[in-house]
Amino acid sequence: MGSEDGHAPVGVAHLEQAAQQARMWRYGVLASLSQLALQGLSLSSLVREALAQLLEVLELSQGALLEHLAEGRFQCAACFGASLEPGQLLEPSELGGWQSLLSTRSLTAEVFGEDTRVPLTPLGTGARGLLVRLPDSLGETVAVLALAVFPERRFDVDAISFLQAVAHILGAAITRERQERMRREEVARLEALLEVSPLVICLKGPDGRYVYVNRRFAAYLRRSVDEVLGHTDEELFSADTARRLRAHDDEVRSSGEAREFEEELALPEGALFFLVQRFLLRDPQHGPGVLGLMATDISGLKHSERELRRVEAELRQLVDGLRDQGIIMLDAEGRVASWSRGAERLKGYRAEEIIGRPVTFIHEGELSHPGLVREMLDQAVAKGRIEVESWCIRKDGTRFLSEDTVFPLWSQDGKVRGFSAVSRDVTERHLARKRLERSEARYRLVSRATRESIWDWDLLQNRMEWGEQALGRLGYAEEEDASHPSWWEARIYPRDREEVLAGLVQVLEGGEERWSAEFRFLRGDGSYAWVRFQGYVVREEERPVRLIGAMADITRRRRAEEARNRLYQEAQEAIRLRDEFLSVASHELKTPITPLQLHLQALRVLASKGDEAFNVERATRKLALAEHQVQRLARLVDDLLDISRLNSGRVELRFETVDVARLVRELLERQRAALRSSGSEVRLQLREALMARVDPMRLEQIFTHLLANAAKYGRGKPIDVTLEGDEAGYCIRIRDRGIGIAPEDQQRIFERFERAVSERHYGGLGLGLWLVRRITEHLGGSINVRSQPGEGATFEVRLPRFPLEARLTGVPDAPMVT
Repeated sequence: MGSEDGHAPVGVAHLEQAAQQARMWRYGVLASLSQLALQGLSLSSLVREALAQLLEVLELSQGALLEHLAEGRFQCAACFGASLEPGQLLEPSELGGWQSLLSTRSLTAEVFGEDTRVPLTPLGTGARGLLVRLPDSLGETVAVLALAVFPERRFDVDAISFLQAVAHILGAAITRERQERMRREEVARLEALLEVSPLVICLKGPDGRYVYVNRRFAAYLRRSVDEVLGHTDEELFSADTARRLRAHDDEVRSSGEAREFEEELALPEGALFFLVQRFLLRDPQHGPGVLGLMATDISGLKHSERELRRVEAELRQLVDGLRDQGIIMLDAEGRVASWSRGAERLKGYRAEEIIGRPVTFIHEGELSHPGLVREMLDQAVAKGRIEVESWCIRKDGTRFLSEDTVFPLWSQDGKVRGFSAVSRDVTERHLARKRLERSEARYRLVSRATRESIWDWDLLQNRMEWGEQALGRLGYAEEEDASHPSWWEARIYPRDREEVLAGLVQVLEGGEERWSAEFRFLRGDGSYAWVRFQGYVVREEERPVRLIGAMADITRRRRAEEARNRLYQEAQEAIRLRDEFLSVASHELKTPITPLQLHLQALRVLASKGDEAFNVERATRKLALAEHQVQRLARLVDDLLDISRLNSGRVELRFETVDVARLVRELLERQRAALRSSGSEVRLQLREALMARVDPMRLEQIFTHLLANAAKYGRGKPIDVTLEGDEAGYCIRIRDRGIGIAPEDQQRIFERFERAVSERHYGGLGLGLWLVRRITEHLGGSINVRSQPGEGATFEVRLPRFPLEARLTGVPDAPMVT
């Protein structure tokens, strides 16, 4: 209602004045916030100051500014009167329905009330909230301003405009902060990348001083980054190096274009090579004329190039030095691309005469056709390499057989860029092989006629081939895999192997042409055969490449030789035994003959003197002595006859059932006279009766020899004779107390002509115990001796009571030569 003088009422004027003051205050806040944003105040300080002034201007007590993050989350940037902490994260589930504000284009919306879950302190009864969206330049939400508004409070158009203006200011500030943060992160990442880069990276100002260097560059100079920055090349390098670097810089500055240079720098660790890219750039900080450098250390590459050139030169010298081999390079179409000096010497054409021509130009026969050459090259590609032999024509028209090894050359993209061929003249080898094949054919025919087996050992391939029936003659199946020399080596008799292999190596390494050896070889049935291997060594350029020969089974011959040697040795032994026997026998036969002759001569002298000198008692005594010598001589003859019978296997046994105890007593009575002369007393320990079937004469021989042996070696000492028996057999035991027998001689004394003591002291043929053993064995028994030197000897003869009478003879020893 207006006043009468046309002026507004006092109340209305007062309200208009208050509204005008509020507008001015808001404009001042907007200006202050804009000035703070332009001054670069930190975002946290800016939003806190803005929220504080906003709440004060709008006379509100609760508010929060929430920055919008990814995945619908929010983070508290500033708050007053709210239950939030700066930096606190809010998940979408905690925001309630007011997230729908993000999908609208309006900056303000009333979306929560008293009962709605909100990120502010709970409002009073009937309270409502106001949300303001803070946009970026594209209108996207970067933050949300949440304000608690009391029921009686109403926002007019100016207040809403003020809120929208504040929203734009804060939205722009948050956007700038985000962009600046991203820029700093990008710069940090770029600087980190430059620092760890294997490249040398640096910037030079217009005055040539380094305004940026990475750690790689400083490390090469063995300085820190700070020690390099601000210095020029003249201060860091030698004068010559600095002059070259300055010239390269000037060239790039004058042309205005990026250039690439190879530079050698004398550094503390030695001279290094770098590939340097120089370029101009505009640096906002340093202005125009800033020069950028990016350098790669190529020292290893340069050294590799130098080493490659050196190796290439050496390889060229090596290739050109091959006098008997030619190295030929072909392009993918089979045309000659490179021609070594060896190829020139081998085929007569100079490089300029042959390069560019098809390789068929020098071949004849099948390989003179381009289609067949193409097929050969395709096979080399498929197999990786191929070896061919072909006849070639030299420039002078002569022919030779060439052996070519061809293999493909590949480019980096996996395509064939050409071929390499190594050629050799193998004409002589070819002719030798032909001659050898003819010789082998003749040899095979000889092998069939002589039953010798052909074998061929390829020393280069280390492979053996066996001729017809070679394996079958050794008892192996013809399909046996005997191609590797280890098969042959493993079947050599172990004791022969070292000698055989050593002889083979000596022939191969010594330049000899023939090898022969005789050794034992394992047959397929597990037995060993004696074989003779003879081989001929084939050499190329003084190097052995093949060994060809024949194998013959010489088992029969070797066995015949062994039998002949054995018979020879046995004959020699028999002759020795004969001579020894004759020597001993002649001595023993002469022993009784000499006193016999003396007694007979004495009788003749007595008889010639007549009755006065002839005394019957004296003559009787002489005749008794002569008779004793004749009996001794007869016993020797009987022993010799027994030896002959035992050796010839013609011993006759006449078994009778007798009382062995009585027979032993009778035999002892007949020996008493001889025993009495030796001074030995015989003590008997016999059973009353022991019936057995025995040959009495042979038993007497056993008993007589053992008693004679006991009397000889135990002269003057007692002799014990014991007879024991049971139902199966009996034992005659004769013990003397003489010189005894050493353990090592106790088996030997039962052999012919063997004694445990010297013949000179005890005499005899050395056949008594041998006869006892042989007769005992013929009677089906056995004999053994127990003795110690100086303690006498005990001989035990064990015989069956009722032997098998069909056992008339035993296995005879080798016959004695007489």
